[in-house]
Amino acid sequence: MTAKELIITYLQQHKGGSRSVDIHAHLVEHGLKRESSMSALSKLVHSGEVLRARFRQDYICWLKNTSVVISPSELRNRLSNANRRLNAMNSINVVFDECRTNSQVYRMDQLLRSAREVRV
Repeated sequence: MTAKELIITYLQQHKGGSRSVDIHAHLVEHGLKRESSMSALSKLVHSGEVLRARFRQDYICWLKNTSVVISPSELRNRLSNANRRLNAMNSINVVFDECRTNSQVYRMDQLLRSAREVRV
């Protein structure tokens, strides 16, 4: 399957909308490069087959259905529902979380916090 076909089938399975990070991860699982998935998703957005809206630091994407008119409140619901599927594996801050767990400064701060809590 091509990247475009994989994106369309993935979005058909997730009718409420899906984050672009999840879409790219799905395509990487199928052996495609992230750059090709980004390019394919951009082309689908520009052609009008996929709608995309910015939500915080990510985009929420869903298939365009010409028979349905999306109201602003429904758009907000779709964005919030898709963002609830956030987990540690597809988190945007995985790199920062990893740095925090391995940082000596962060460990020292944790020790100081625990000492302050014991004193109070």
